Amino acid sequence: MARLQSEDEEYKSHIEISAGNKLSIKAKTQIADKGLMPDEQTWQYFTINLTNGGRSLDFCTPADSFDHMLFENEIQNAVQDIQAVAHAYLLCRTPQDEVALLAQKIETFVAGDKSQLLFEPSEPSLELMVKRVGGGFRVYCHVDAGNVETGIYRYDALGIRFFTTQEHLMAFASQLRAEFAC
Repeated sequence: MARLQSEDEEYKSHIEISAGNKLSIKAKTQIADKGLMPDEQTWQYFTINLTNGGRSLDFCTPADSFDHMLFENEIQNAVQDIQAVAHAYLLCRTPQDEVALLAQKIETFVAGDKSQLLFEPSEPSLELMVKRVGGGFRVYCHVDAGNVETGIYRYDALGIRFFTTQEHLMAFASQLRAEFAC
């Protein structure tokens, strides 16, 4: 698991992201000069935990939303049954590796002078924002459970906010790379 911890040692808060199974789907992508091209996409399930002191919220893909996880030969039909992938906490791995992108964004943000980092995956189930404030960083993470549970994109979410350090951000980026093998 990859964990982004707060700087507060007395009242600890954190975000934990754990990798789940990968799935591959075949899709067709419209490319300007080439027309409709076959394309294989890889997606990865994940779980996310938000903890604030003694309170904890766990978010994972509802088991009944995709018939006990569609894998291998069954997953080829997932695009035809959009609900199989719409009701899930997913990160795209190919053609664009969103986990590697997030880790790289964190590393670049910490090393640079931008005032904020914003990350929302293609399947909008979470939003992570980090703002540079004073000598530290303010973290906001909102999980859009409504998108996963209803399949309808809504701007409603449960979230957490806390302060963290450069060291915690860099450790989180490193843990993301290790957890998701990127």
